Amino acid sequence: MTQTAFAIQSPRVLSRVITSHRDFDGLFEGYSTLQGVSYVVSPDLLLDFFQKRGFSQVEVVVGENLTGHHLLDQYRQSLSQKGTEVALALAQLVEQGKLRVLVPKRTLHSKLYLLRNERNYRVIQASANFTETARLATSQVNYAWYADLPPDDPWLAQVVDDYHAHTKDCAQFMGDLVELLKGEPNERRQEIAEAWLKGKVDGEEELEGRKVLQELTARSLTSLEESIEPVLILTLPDAPKARKQVERFLAPLGPEITDHRASVNALRYVRYVWEHHAVPLMQVDLPARAVRLSIDGPVAARSEPLPDGEHVSQALEHIEAYVNTVDWGRCLDPQFAKASMFEALLYFLAAPFAHEHMKLRRQSYGLVDYRGPQVLYIFGRAQNGKSTFLRFALRLLTGQHVSAQPGAQFSKTKVQGTAAVGTVFPLVFDDVDFSRNARTFEEVMKSYWEVWWREECVVPQLTLTGNADNLKDWAKSRLKRVDFDVQFAPSEIEKARLNKILEVDNPLFKWFSHLYMESLARGETPGEDELRISRSVMRDLYRHAGRSAPSFFPDQPLERLYDPGRKAWRDVIHVLRKAAPQRQGQRLLITFKEEMQHNEVRAYAGHLPQTVKKEIKGKTIVIESPVEFDRWLKGADGASQSWRDRLGRLFGR
Repeated sequence: MTQTAFAIQSPRVLSRVITSHRDFDGLFEGYSTLQGVSYVVSPDLLLDFFQKRGFSQVEVVVGENLTGHHLLDQYRQSLSQKGTEVALALAQLVEQGKLRVLVPKRTLHSKLYLLRNERNYRVIQASANFTETARLATSQVNYAWYADLPPDDPWLAQVVDDYHAHTKDCAQFMGDLVELLKGEPNERRQEIAEAWLKGKVDGEEELEGRKVLQELTARSLTSLEESIEPVLILTLPDAPKARKQVERFLAPLGPEITDHRASVNALRYVRYVWEHHAVPLMQVDLPARAVRLSIDGPVAARSEPLPDGEHVSQALEHIEAYVNTVDWGRCLDPQFAKASMFEALLYFLAAPFAHEHMKLRRQSYGLVDYRGPQVLYIFGRAQNGKSTFLRFALRLLTGQHVSAQPGAQFSKTKVQGTAAVGTVFPLVFDDVDFSRNARTFEEVMKSYWEVWWREECVVPQLTLTGNADNLKDWAKSRLKRVDFDVQFAPSEIEKARLNKILEVDNPLFKWFSHLYMESLARGETPGEDELRISRSVMRDLYRHAGRSAPSFFPDQPLERLYDPGRKAWRDVIHVLRKAAPQRQGQRLLITFKEEMQHNEVRAYAGHLPQTVKKEIKGKTIVIESPVEFDRWLKGADGASQSWRDRLGRLFGR
């Protein structure tokens, strides 16, 4: 209290111990406006004051220091748990001028509330935060002093001044969301709010900067086809932030900048991208039926009409020769291992068209499903050929030897930085340790297509390899998992033969991309099977070559033909006998033997599809939807009738 305050006569102060929600609610009854400072603020309690208590104005200072990006993200995440509708409702109140949420530059621990109605004011000084936990008082007890005062009370004037001292140097939270929502239709507001809650929505300035870099990439690839070293004139963004972003990116190239224009050497630009991002620049030009590629300067055409059938047959024979190297390794099911490898190849061949797929998805059902094309995840233990496969697949796309990015470099900054340059060449990370930075992995997987994608800015598809077996439910729908269930220990002769296979410059992708773009031009869409066009194009190539597709060619999604999780469950129950199912009413209890480790039990739970509701209790997995589990375990992947009969007896069906 200041010296001035000592001279002011104190009002009659009342007190209240808050041990129930009635104690808390009673402090705020009969008032219509609120100004307050609280270390923590519950978003749903803010809404409650408008929707149930009829308040017309609320201003709160969130005392926790939220100005750092990390803490802002935390608060946004806590708001996201309340759902998009809560965020939109709060944003609308902010937009209408009824709600202000202020965040300070430094932490404030005060809990001060100023209430007002038509007659008087109430000042509350309490230990309680402005949260549902404090209101319900089921797990904590709080204490409050309060006084009811007329508008002209001199002590009230001092408290109001004290409150305004808390609001100095504060920023308004959600102001950026309100700006993004201005003028947007209702259906678009929902999408923007979801994106904002997930952590990042490009504002107009950031988007303007990305567009300039995208234009530079597209023009560089087109110009380098016609000239050895063209110089491009770019118009820089008007927005100061976007202009600085572009100038900072171009600075190492030494551009000549005059007013709002920059002169950039196209050859130097593509080499710079390769040196600093280690990803080739690739452009899909659908109207011209062209795919252009530049790795270190010269531009190569990666699309052309089909030649005679003999040349196509030789290219397909080379593909099959690589897939058949599975026979050199050790595996329980070579047919499954080969089909998995072929499925992953189909994915790589289609990867440059992922951005086009995303546009089709948004046009078809963007209001009900924001997710993008699934990210390929190749799973396997050590020595199972994942890294070699990546070299083979990337050589198919480029005609050159290109390495994947080390898994240790997987980060939000790396992914967003590469996406900003406007290449459709897949961004591939080999041997990613998901546990090393689980939060980053989740944010990127949930945000890459759903939040960060913009139709006018092309982005590369992502591909990951690793040995994390127990994917969380949210990841199962966003990743296309392909298991490489084989172990290699090649002899010197086999190494030499593999080296010869990898040395071949196979032109298959050029013909594949030509047919693929023809399919897109006819209006074909991938549909539920994201590799549908890829399978169709590959079948056309086999027909053109007069060659029969091999028995391991996956004519439908691999997960329909083979389910490694299903095989693992059948094995642990009926072959290894390490788990015993037992019906208990409407539930199924599957108890694992004592020698099974807890991480192994969690891995088996991770194999279950999302349609099977389950809960882990120690070394028992409780299946709450046994009918779905029964249907899944019987499956349609070639299980014999004896297997089906045995499973039917197990579940009493």
